Amino acid sequence: MSDLALAPAVTAPTAPGRWRVIRAVAAREALEMRRDRRLLALFVVTLLLMAAALAFGAAENARLTRERAAAAEADRLLWTSQSAKNPHAAAHFGQYAFKPTSPLALADPGVDPYVGAAVWLEAHKQNEAQFRAARDGGVAARLGGLSFAFILQIVAPLIVLLAGFASFSGERESGTLKQLLSLGARPSDLLAGKALALVGATVALLAPAVAGAALALALLTDTTKLALADQFLRLGALTFGYGAYLAGFAFLTLGVSALAKTSRAALVALLAFWLVNSFVAPRLAADVARALAPTPTAQQFRAAIAKDKAQTFGHDETHPAFKAFRDEVLKQYGVARVEDLPVSFRGLSLRKDDENGYAIFDRHFGALQAAFDRQDALAEAAGFVFPLLAMRPFSMAFAGSDSRAQFDFATAAEAHRRMIQNEVSDNIIHFQRDERYVAGPELWKRIAAFAYAAPGAGFAFAGAREALAGLVGWLLATFLFARAATRRLSPL
Repeated sequence: MSDLALAPAVTAPTAPGRWRVIRAVAAREALEMRRDRRLLALFVVTLLLMAAALAFGAAENARLTRERAAAAEADRLLWTSQSAKNPHAAAHFGQYAFKPTSPLALADPGVDPYVGAAVWLEAHKQNEAQFRAARDGGVAARLGGLSFAFILQIVAPLIVLLAGFASFSGERESGTLKQLLSLGARPSDLLAGKALALVGATVALLAPAVAGAALALALLTDTTKLALADQFLRLGALTFGYGAYLAGFAFLTLGVSALAKTSRAALVALLAFWLVNSFVAPRLAADVARALAPTPTAQQFRAAIAKDKAQTFGHDETHPAFKAFRDEVLKQYGVARVEDLPVSFRGLSLRKDDENGYAIFDRHFGALQAAFDRQDALAEAAGFVFPLLAMRPFSMAFAGSDSRAQFDFATAAEAHRRMIQNEVSDNIIHFQRDERYVAGPELWKRIAAFAYAAPGAGFAFAGAREALAGLVGWLLATFLFARAATRRLSPL
């Protein structure tokens, strides 16, 4: 009889037995993490950084909210305190539309520091947002890079990699892995246990961040203007996104550790990927997106608008378009002279010129935003490989600080400008009989102040579908990679 026949049969463990193996492996991994003082110190430092970034972001958000509210109140006072004047002159005097700060911008300021906080609403012209915080410099600008989102997007994945790079490779070097496999432990059970421990550590890192953000939301959200439930829905989406992002790094770490022959090789490979994902891929993706979906320079953009505006008459009564419009109005009212019109021809011409301008502005600003959207889509295309390309737009979308949120504000500001133009033009049409006509403060007060209602979480989701698909694809790809890598483990 052979020695093999005398050997005890090794049978596959039952489901309860497998769960005991998974729990034992997870408990051992968690114990090793707690015993590693260097790793524990990194966890503590990261948590302190997140607390500092959250506190700084909340203070900055509160400051911006106060300043913009005060500026809007002062600007409204200037508008309503105008002396009696021609309504069209008041429209040229203009007023500002200030963008309210998004509560979750305290965690991810996104593009807000670079796109401007207010739009000047003046006659005949749609202006771009002004007062970019990034131009002001100072301490706030220098610390702006250390945001809550930056820590979760850049620092937290590094902690996950450092916590798990030796999960399999370290045991291979010590001989423990061979012993476990020879005793009948399944590679899938080892993966499940180690993943449970590493993802658990990730949750321990993410949970205080979410709790702190929730507290800040509860304290900072103005419930008279924003629904607190909507803000928490956004926070829930962010929690899911960052959870998928970091869990993907956990599975990537375990897969690389299972394939690497040594812990040093696993660490080098993982650090190389982290560097590419954090710094190389975003810059390269942005350059490629700009090349494939170019946008005009500011000078080219304004020149294109001016070229189209030149086709309209503006205040030029010698322009062929002006003469054609005048003849059309005279024919419509059945009179031969402008002086015989029952309404003000000046008011009618001002309104017509504004309407011509609306179509021009809509075309150019809409095309510009469409180009930005194409750039974003191109940059996000590789998000399932380099997850930061998906995580950044997803985070900005639900924080209310992406380019789509800015465009929504700018669109609302332009709608308010057009309302002002229509009000003053209608006033001139029905009341002006000569060039000496003036309106009083009652007209300025009748024109409502700008009030912006930020869109809800559904708007953010609509703009983040590609990014969400990238994050889900990243998590699925890394899980399959880790599973395939551990299947190759052998006791031999």
